[in-house]
Amino acid sequence: MVVFSAAITVHAAAPPTAIIEKPKPRTVTTGSCRILSDGTLSGTWGPADLPTLAFTIGPGAAMADQMHANKAKFAGPGKYQNEILAIYLGKTALEDSYGGLGTIVVNADGHSGTFTTNDSKAAGRFDCGVVPR
Repeated sequence: MVVFSAAITVHAAAPPTAIIEKPKPRTVTTGSCRILSDGTLSGTWGPADLPTLAFTIGPGAAMADQMHANKAKFAGPGKYQNEILAIYLGKTALEDSYGGLGTIVVNADGHSGTFTTNDSKAAGRFDCGVVPR
């Protein structure tokens, strides 16, 4: 009698997560990333009405012209400088908020990376959970 045994490993996607390391530690595990039709990567984590972390990479970023943000299309993993970032740690958009332009690095896996504001006041890590489409 021959007995065969097989193991099947299923890797579930990591939950979308944003970890604010600076100025105050905070972790949120709700969010999403998506690529818009114009080649813009949009990511948000936390409550929909006031996300803990939000960023855009690409031409569709709101206020890109006024802020002199980089408007090059998202092109996959890599380093993106002068992108729009917003970090809200307070109860309102005016309380304990950080943002403006910053650097976003998308890791080789296509769904995780790091961010830091140009003034170095806020920084952390993110994971979209899956590669955005």
